Amino acid sequence: MLSARTIQDLHADIFTFLSGNLDRSATHCRVPTEASDESLVYASDADQLAEARSHRPAILIVQSKILAATLAAVDEATCVFSVQNIPMGMAVLLKYFDDKCLRFTQWGEHHATAVVHQTARIGQRVFLGPYCVVGAHAFIGDDCMIGAHTVIENGAQIGARTMLHPHVFLGSGCQIGSDCEVHPHTSIGSDGFGYAMGCDGRPRKIPHLGNVKIGDAVEIGSNCAIDRATLTSTYIRSGTKLDNICHIAHNCDLGENGFFTAGFMMGGSTKIGRQFSAGGNSVVTAHVTLGDNVVLAGRSTVTNDVPQAGPYGGYPLQPLKEAMKTIVNIGHLNEIRKNLRRVMKKLNLEEVAPDSTDV
Repeated sequence: MLSARTIQDLHADIFTFLSGNLDRSATHCRVPTEASDESLVYASDADQLAEARSHRPAILIVQSKILAATLAAVDEATCVFSVQNIPMGMAVLLKYFDDKCLRFTQWGEHHATAVVHQTARIGQRVFLGPYCVVGAHAFIGDDCMIGAHTVIENGAQIGARTMLHPHVFLGSGCQIGSDCEVHPHTSIGSDGFGYAMGCDGRPRKIPHLGNVKIGDAVEIGSNCAIDRATLTSTYIRSGTKLDNICHIAHNCDLGENGFFTAGFMMGGSTKIGRQFSAGGNSVVTAHVTLGDNVVLAGRSTVTNDVPQAGPYGGYPLQPLKEAMKTIVNIGHLNEIRKNLRRVMKKLNLEEVAPDSTDV
């Protein structure tokens, strides 16, 4: 439950009180079309505001750009706040309705089927789900939540308040910081893809003796694979967010506060700077370096160093404006080719073989 006074008292730096009853409380958050008199509702335009008004929600958060229409349009019983940025408003308030922890606490603190090695160290208020495994000399900090069938191998370390969902794998010696979240079916610390080719043509596996080190406040989506380093560490720095189905190869270093959208793949020994952002299905090859504040459009491919900040796109990679022009021009290539053939033929510059595609 969230009271309007909590918003006013704790989050006045983000929300501005406009009108209504500060004693109102919301038990849930809903979109305007599904709201009730116990709802918290966000409205970012006039249509959403009109819909929300008809349901008379307990608390209404409106985009500041529609402020002029708000006070006259909303019932006095509804407590109304404005916010400059709706997504930030959601980030601050939706946590009051998040019951994700109940997925873990329903089993009690340590499920009877959890297997914990006698040398492992488990912090206070740690929840261990059914059939999870904690190896020798592993460490789990206070207030962590470990999902069912999750495996934490020997010597792995997990900081306080970190949540590992069911079926996560954390390899031997790997480290996860505090306040992280790893979603189901993600593997952290599997061997990298490293082989040496013998003279007989058979590949021989290079053992990977390093680990993975993940900073604080990192979130990793479902079905991701993060490989351990050969001898040192694969790094995911603090604040970084990985979407579902991302692959981070061995020896890589991902800078702070990066955004890696679904389908992102990168080759080994690549370093990416701070504040990086990549659209879906982007690829970065091995052994390159990207500077801070690089932004990749979806389906971009990086094959060389990108030292300068800015937006890029395409394959081969170009500054984004040039990449967009290239994409547009590709649609005209066949027409350009035909016209060029006609010009060459008209000027008698070369012999032109018959082409059935000419019109």
